[in-house]
Amino acid sequence: MTTSMTTAEAEDSDIKVSLLMVFRHAPYGRSLAREGLEVALAAGAMGVQLRVLFINDGVWQLVAGQQADQLSLKNHLAMTSALPLYGVDELFVDTASLLERSIEPSSLTIPVTLLSEQAVRSLFVKDGHILSF
Repeated sequence: MTTSMTTAEAEDSDIKVSLLMVFRHAPYGRSLAREGLEVALAAGAMGVQLRVLFINDGVWQLVAGQQADQLSLKNHLAMTSALPLYGVDELFVDTASLLERSIEPSSLTIPVTLLSEQAVRSLFVKDGHILSF
């Protein structure tokens, strides 16, 4: 048997949408990274329980010293830095991805939690809804 709720009942209930956003791509060269950041900011503003994982080339989005203006592109760092202002506080980075790219955690522009490979797998299992950019 299925039940349904009115919009008002849904708003009053304790049902929370949980979402894991995975950033896998470098910040420039494609629109995926920027579009993902826009989705993250919008979801955060709407109160969605959101976790963000930077993995593979997605870790480049967090590195200081980007010179996007030389490519005639907008710098992603301002949007990335705004995530905590929109209630997106659970920011994770795959440690192995940093090591593979010789990126020091101290060069990242925002506070993040470093995760082992096992902890990354656990995130994927834990979250029912995953968006990958």
